[in-house]
Amino acid sequence: MKLIQKAKGFLFDLDGVFIQSGKTLPGAKETITSLRDLNIPFRFLTNTTTKNRRTLQTSLADIGLQCSEEEIFSAGFSGVQTIRKMGSPPCCFYITENLKTDYSEFKENRDAPKVIIIGDYEDWTFDLLDQAFKHVMNGAEIIALHMGKYYKVDMGLRLDAGCFVAALEFATGKKAQIVGKPNKEFFQCALDHLRLRSEDVVMLGDDLINDVKGAQDIGIPGILVKTGKYHKGMVESSGINPDGFLHSIADLPNILNS
Repeated sequence: MKLIQKAKGFLFDLDGVFIQSGKTLPGAKETITSLRDLNIPFRFLTNTTTKNRRTLQTSLADIGLQCSEEEIFSAGFSGVQTIRKMGSPPCCFYITENLKTDYSEFKENRDAPKVIIIGDYEDWTFDLLDQAFKHVMNGAEIIALHMGKYYKVDMGLRLDAGCFVAALEFATGKKAQIVGKPNKEFFQCALDHLRLRSEDVVMLGDDLINDVKGAQDIGIPGILVKTGKYHKGMVESSGINPDGFLHSIADLPNILNS
């Protein structure tokens, strides 16, 4: 595939492409080794917000996926930067305790926040969703770390954070500010870090909207990987045309070395 062969750098989705349910997918380790051997830089662009960036890097190393903290661009870290730009207003967090450590510089106010932050969070109840609704109706802004619809685990598909954000948007009439994929600034930040132009980089992911279309919107070719949440018919019903397809990340080393 010429797009891949001429690329000077890569952007990768993480869940569904390199890992699933805490385990590496076939070819994940070999791909990283090939990229290192060929001196081709890459960055992981992940909407996974269950862990802060340091914990995520450590957990990847524990399963044999060696990367530096700087090679991980997470939606959770992007949220921190966004709140700083807003002047660090009082917040109410709907995120994991692990990720919340990255937000320790901000004042938490669960009674009258100026901003609510929503990421991956498994403790939702009706009362908590109603609480978030009331905060927004009282003037709080919504920061969505991402708008993922669903993701793949070993047991099948699971609802993602975007479903709860969409419910609040519907009920309140207020749009959320999305800071992870497919936000153009998120992709641009990774490009700047690589010091490469959009046409010199290729994005590989299993999500048509967040990965493929998000990359294409900033001029980066987007390749759909047929693992993770990929399923037959998803492209035909989407109106999105990937710049290419890969059966799995395990195919990448052979393409790079051909």
